[in-house]
Amino acid sequence: MSSLFLPKGLINALRNGTGAVILAGLALLAGCRSASDHAAPGLMPAASAVDLDTHLARASQLRLPILVLVTESGLSQADDHARAVFETATAKGKNSGIEHVLLDVSISRIRAESARFHVTNTPLLLCLTPKGLIVTRDQRPITKELVLDRIAEVVQRAPGLDAKLALLENAAAKNGNDAAAQLELADFLLAQQNARESIPLLASVARSESADTTQRVRAWVELARAHLWIAEPEKGRHEAQELMTVLGPKSMEAYAGCYLALGIQDGSAKRIALARREFQAAMAAAPQSVYAKQAAQALAALPGEAK
Repeated sequence: MSSLFLPKGLINALRNGTGAVILAGLALLAGCRSASDHAAPGLMPAASAVDLDTHLARASQLRLPILVLVTESGLSQADDHARAVFETATAKGKNSGIEHVLLDVSISRIRAESARFHVTNTPLLLCLTPKGLIVTRDQRPITKELVLDRIAEVVQRAPGLDAKLALLENAAAKNGNDAAAQLELADFLLAQQNARESIPLLASVARSESADTTQRVRAWVELARAHLWIAEPEKGRHEAQELMTVLGPKSMEAYAGCYLALGIQDGSAKRIALARREFQAAMAAAPQSVYAKQAAQALAALPGEAK
């Protein structure tokens, strides 16, 4: 079993490495870079003033879907065009049943808040239900037709998704020790790419003494991957390593899941040689496991090593 561990020095090296204000019939203020800027009366606050959690809570209270555009001021013509399209599509306030928010990730606080959406490139257009479920996500090109189509889509799909979320939340709340119910809710959130919201559920199952080992391994692997998805790689690495420490003595799948999670992170960070060894370790640890199969697929997708 010890042969499946990476060398201690290598393990140490690993550490280095898922709404807004209702428009009142006026254009959004886009591309504002200074945190001291203020919106004129009746206009949407400048991007620097956006508090995403506050807007999401407000949209939930009002039961309104949310349209989110993530851009970076001064980055590209695609970002500038997306902001112009967003303003044109929303400025007249015709869609009174939708809330809108513009996030400018050139501002560090906004960039940190936007990490929950797994923003790898901008512009990024998202539609959310009133409860914050991600319904659609689109990257460039962002057109007026796309914005209007997505508004229509989220209005249609949001009620059903939020109703299903409520059912799953109620089932999970009835018994906090029911690992199956917790995982069903977490799986639903992950399917919508709401990784951030799944983390407390996954952590609860991963550390539950009453859950069976298979459930705990699955929850822990997904927990590590959820942290990576929302740009928390160190937390993800810590969870993967804790999985191996706590459940490794009970299950070879814990080793496979750990190395799969580590390989995904290192592959994302372009540490190709290290990711390759980790995927191979996952495959060797539990060859018939779902984690080994996923590792094999990820290994095949790795680019060639730099010479």
